[in-house]
Amino acid sequence: MKKKAKTIDMTNGPIFGPLVLFILPLIGGSIFQQLYNTVDFIFVGNFLDKTAAAAVGASATLINCTIGLFTGIAVGTTVVAARAIGGGDLKRAEKTIHTSVTLGIIGGIVLMAVGILFSPGILRLLNTPESVMPQAILYIRIYLISLPMLFFYNIVSGGLRAEGDSSTPFKVLVICGLLNVVFDAFFIVVVKMGVAGVAVATTLTQSLSALMIGIFASRKGRTIRFSFRKLGIDGALLKGVLRIGLPAGIQTIIITISNVFVQYFINDFGETAVAAFATYYKVENLIFLSILAVGQASTTFAGQNMGAGNYRRIRKGSIIMLCLGAGITIVVAGLILLFPNVVFRWFMKDQDVIANAISLAMVSFPFYWIYPAIEVFGGAIRSLGYSITSMVVIIINLCVVRIGLLSFFSKTIHTMQSLAAVYPITWATAAISFTVIFFIVIRKFIKKNEPNDLPNDIA
Repeated sequence: MKKKAKTIDMTNGPIFGPLVLFILPLIGGSIFQQLYNTVDFIFVGNFLDKTAAAAVGASATLINCTIGLFTGIAVGTTVVAARAIGGGDLKRAEKTIHTSVTLGIIGGIVLMAVGILFSPGILRLLNTPESVMPQAILYIRIYLISLPMLFFYNIVSGGLRAEGDSSTPFKVLVICGLLNVVFDAFFIVVVKMGVAGVAVATTLTQSLSALMIGIFASRKGRTIRFSFRKLGIDGALLKGVLRIGLPAGIQTIIITISNVFVQYFINDFGETAVAAFATYYKVENLIFLSILAVGQASTTFAGQNMGAGNYRRIRKGSIIMLCLGAGITIVVAGLILLFPNVVFRWFMKDQDVIANAISLAMVSFPFYWIYPAIEVFGGAIRSLGYSITSMVVIIINLCVVRIGLLSFFSKTIHTMQSLAAVYPITWATAAISFTVIFFIVIRKFIKKNEPNDLPNDIA
C-alpha cells in the first residue's frame, strides 16, 4: 500500500511552525525553478558574449507576458481547491485540478503557436536592438515549445500546494534544476550550440518536470489524486477558477507590460544597458523568489481557512507571513549589497555590464522589504474573493503610476538609475493600498462570521 502523501493542515493548531515548514520548500522550489533561466543566463554571460546575454534578457519580458495569464489560472486553481479542501469537499477539489489542467494544456498549445508566429514583430515593437534580434527570436521560438508542459506543471503543483503539500514540487524542481545545469553545460560548452542550446536545455528540463509532477500527483494515498483519464472541463468549477484566475493572470500580465515599458526605455541606452538590466533582474530574483514563496503560502493559507470560516486565523497568519517575508528580504538583500561584485559576477563576466547592474541594485534593493506586503496581503485578498480588487490595485500602482513616472524621469533625469528608482516608489504605493484593503476586508468577514457569505465576484 502506498504511503499517504505528507500534507500540512493550515486550519487548525499553531500557525508559525506549520507555515515555516510549508514556506521553506516553496522558497527552495522557486529558486530551483528559476535555475532554468538563471543558469541559462550564467552560461550565456560567461561562455558567450553580451549580445547573447542581451538576447536572453530581451526575450524574458515577452516570455513572462506569454505565460502570465496561465500563472493566474494556477492561482485560481489553488484558491478554489484550497477552499474545497478547507471545507472538506475533496471531490470538488479534485475536479477543480482536472478542469484547470485541461484548460492549461489547450491554452499552452495555442499560445505556443501564436508566440512562435508573432515573436519577431513583438520584439521589434519593444525596440529590441537589431544586433540582438536574430538570437532573441531563436531563443524564444525554442523556449515556447515547452509552454504546454510548463502550464501543466504550474497547475498541478498549484493543486498540490492547495492540499498543503509543498515538498513534492520542491523535490521535482531540485532534480530538474540540477539536470538543467548539466544540459546547459553540454549544449553550450560541449556541443557549442550557443543561445539555441540554452533554450533546448530549458525546454527539456521543463518537460521533464511536468512528467515527474504528473507521476507524483497520480500516486495512491494523495488527498486529491490526478489522473489523465479524468481530464475534462466542469463548467461551474471553471467559472470559479476563472473568476479568481483571470484577474490574477491579467494582474501578472499588467506587471509584465509595465516592465515592457521599462524595457523600452532601457533599450534606448544601448546593448550594454540591456545586458545590465538583464543581469540585475537575475540577481533580483534571489530576493523576489523568497517573497513569491511567502505569497503562495498566503494564498493557500487564506484559501483553506476561508473554506473553514477561520477569518481571525487568516488575519493573524497574514501578519506572521508579512514579518517572515520582510525579515527574509532584509537578510538576502543585505548580503547582496554587502558583496555585490561577487554576486553579480556569477551572472556576467563583462565588467561594464556588472558596474551598471550594481548601480541599479543600489537604488532599489535597500527598499525591497516593502514588497512582501504586496504578495502577502494581495494573496490573502484574492483568496477571500477580491481578485478583481487586487487586479485594480496592481493596474493603478504598478502600471499607471509606474509608466507615468517612467515617462517623467525619461524626460527630466534620463538615467538608468532614475528608471530603477521607479520600482521602490511603486512598491510603496501598492503595499500601502493592499495593507489598507486587507484589514478592511478581513474586519468585514470577522464581523459577519458567515463562511458561506461570499463576495459577488466569486459567489
